[in-house]
Amino acid sequence: MIGNKCPLCRTVLFISPRTCAISVTLNNIIQRIFPQEYAERRSEQDSLINFGNDLIPLFVMDVVIPCQKFPLHIFEPRYRLMVRRIMEGNHRMGMVIRDPATDAIADFACEVEITECEPLPDGRFVLEIESRRRFRILRSWDQDGYRMAEVEWVQDIPPRDATDREDPHGETVVVLVHDRRKLEAIYNVEAMMPNPQDPERFSFWLATLSNRRPSERLELLRIRDTAERIRRGLIYLGAESPGCRVQ
Repeated sequence: MIGNKCPLCRTVLFISPRTCAISVTLNNIIQRIFPQEYAERRSEQDSLINFGNDLIPLFVMDVVIPCQKFPLHIFEPRYRLMVRRIMEGNHRMGMVIRDPATDAIADFACEVEITECEPLPDGRFVLEIESRRRFRILRSWDQDGYRMAEVEWVQDIPPRDATDREDPHGETVVVLVHDRRKLEAIYNVEAMMPNPQDPERFSFWLATLSNRRPSERLELLRIRDTAERIRRGLIYLGAESPGCRVQ
């Protein structure tokens, strides 16, 4: 069958392992007798599971930026459905915040990957999430209770010359931290620290070392100047921890 639905009427079918052989036979019969309808339903199901590079389901909750890792508890029925489909596909979704002033979703968001998925007996999920790429939302719509979006992936504007490309912020950054709690926080996110040769991702990782408001994290997603984002990250880090010195 196509997923767990009839390929013609799309009624959900509850198939046990004992009936698998029957379902395969029925699937073959329907495919042979109704080839056009079967192809249409197959295409529809694939679009719900195997999302394209520019099409992504959205989890509307908060602003995340690249280089973050955190747990996530999924309990709403619409997002349970979304997670089931994601886990059959590329394990990725977008995480976006809703603007309280306009009640519309924000224009920039971040792709996250489900690296661990624990289904619970009552249908909920406990997930481990890692944030990946940022994107700008071109348009969005409701699909089966949750949001889908057409997006374009966003990267910083490349520096003009090779010197800037090698060292976009103009100096080596050394962060000296004297606060024990801050040191522990840095150790906890050390696994997400990107390669030093990737200054754009480093600039986001630097921002994860301090607790920022959603509006500030959203602004970091919109910035396309690596040096400017590093500068802000250092300011945030220094302002949040009096015992932190940046050289």
